[in-house]
Amino acid sequence: MTSGVTLSDLLRQIRRRIEEAKIYPEDARREGIQGTVDVRFRIGTDGSVEQSEIVRSSGSRLLDEASERTIRQAAPFPRVSGWLRIPLSYHLREK
Repeated sequence: MTSGVTLSDLLRQIRRRIEEAKIYPEDARREGIQGTVDVRFRIGTDGSVEQSEIVRSSGSRLLDEASERTIRQAAPFPRVSGWLRIPLSYHLREK
């Protein structure tokens, strides 16, 4: 990486974009559903998500589907080869 940007920097940037795009599904929030979803994905040459899959389910279809949707909506990403695995956590805050 000749521009001085490290793989670690790229991964942080990707993670930040995903967290900014993440939306807690309203139905899951209303039902008090919480959990963590591990998603793995590959980035295409144009920065879009080429493939994605749930590696470890939260146990909730709502959270699993929201996580895959979030990964796709956060694109375009910087090009990183291979599979990336990201945990997405959904936790309700106490008022």
